[in-house]
Amino acid sequence: MKEIFQLPDTLPVFFESDSSEKVFIEFNGEDILYFIGAIDVHVLEGTIEPWGYTMTVDSPKTTLYSSGLHGLISISSADGQKAVVVLEKSSQSSKWKTFMNNYVPNYNMFDVGGTRLTPPKRLLELEEQLGCWFDLSKTPMSNQRLVINEQFQSFCDELLERPIGSSTGSIRVMLAGYKNSGKSTMMRYFINKCLKKWNRILVLDFDIGQSEFSIPGCISAFVIDKPLLGPNYTHLMQPLKSYFFGSNDVMTNVPLYNEIIKKIINDTNTDELQLMPCFINTMGFVEGAGLKILHDLISETKPSDVLQIKFNDNQGLNLHSEIVNDSTKSSLSYNLWYFMSTVKNKFAKAPYSQNINKHIRQQLVTSSYFSKCLESTDIYFNDVVPYRINIRNINVQIKDVDDLTRDESLDIINANVLALCVANNTDLCECVGFGVVRVVNKSTGDIFITTPITPDILRHVNQLRLGNVNLPYTFYTEGTENPKYVSAKQDNILNEKVARHYKVM
Repeated sequence: MKEIFQLPDTLPVFFESDSSEKVFIEFNGEDILYFIGAIDVHVLEGTIEPWGYTMTVDSPKTTLYSSGLHGLISISSADGQKAVVVLEKSSQSSKWKTFMNNYVPNYNMFDVGGTRLTPPKRLLELEEQLGCWFDLSKTPMSNQRLVINEQFQSFCDELLERPIGSSTGSIRVMLAGYKNSGKSTMMRYFINKCLKKWNRILVLDFDIGQSEFSIPGCISAFVIDKPLLGPNYTHLMQPLKSYFFGSNDVMTNVPLYNEIIKKIINDTNTDELQLMPCFINTMGFVEGAGLKILHDLISETKPSDVLQIKFNDNQGLNLHSEIVNDSTKSSLSYNLWYFMSTVKNKFAKAPYSQNINKHIRQQLVTSSYFSKCLESTDIYFNDVVPYRINIRNINVQIKDVDDLTRDESLDIINANVLALCVANNTDLCECVGFGVVRVVNKSTGDIFITTPITPDILRHVNQLRLGNVNLPYTFYTEGTENPKYVSAKQDNILNEKVARHYKVM
């Protein structure tokens, strides 16, 4: 039987504004509004809690990024009492959205993406003002939604009641579950809730295939001091510590993975960081060979809480401390929580949602990362002035390939994404970020690299490593008709030197 989609019984009250890009909305009781797009939100009265983040009249204007691919964010009163908010077209994200649409042309992050219930004419006009869309049906149609269940809330309430201080033991929460079960989405919610009590949160990101805060291929630690109100590519940031693994598949080198894990744990074992709540993001290891890796992670990190997320009751519960202790010869004790994934909840899952492949998801992250290179006057990636480094002054490492000549190394890295590393004569290589080789000059050995990493960090880089990060083809085609840094030709027809501006790396 075909489902009939209906408008909710009540909608929040929309008010007209003298401003062409602002909309005032009043929420009462269970009024709720899902939207698609990027908008700025400011609270004028009451309290709202978009994806766990508490906002009051004292909170600064905050940008919400709501995408149907990753789950729509909702706005509602936090306590059922009257709440008045002003929504504003996001000027801060407009240039970024334009860049993303140009460089990931096969997918629009904030498009309606299918069927929806058409709002009344006046709301359509408000959508035009805000540059977003309202998703008004009672249940999802074409766009996934983020929903909160009682388990989420109960765990957060218990977490927020724990005292601050090392004498009572550190808060270290590990999230484990199948791929696409909602681990990262749940972690964002918990972090947003914790920001109500703690100013900074530590995250150990052990998911090399889909990092929450950077390009994949690294194992990293991050300190979070702002709410996470959108998909991962909306809050990419510089890590506290990060080590280059070089692959998205942990099975290619399990000993190296384990060694980096131990190093990250040691790096973050300071008095200051131990006072912060810590969330540990893992890969989809819950069975088979990966389960042993997950058991080892639990043994090394010694969490206070392990959250195992399941799709259904038939899936095994294999993270009891007794099982882990027997597997790793440890003597751990921790709270074990079983959460049912909300991904397939009827109030979250959209029956007509688009199937977006992993390749597009990776392009979104890569494009967003390199969008940070653009200065205020830049429009295209090819407009950015790169850094110059000579191959004599830096070590170039290409995975699984040895005994290359200088020219062969330059040919291989040209027009590729490289990890910018600080090598210290060990197998572990600290990664401070990534850069794109715009062009190489084989006659001089010069390498021109574009990167968002700041000069104060770049000056420590002494090694370039080629991983398996692929740029969208648009990075080679968008912008000037003949980009001067992506060209084999070095002299013009008059044999005059081509002027190439650059910064010294």
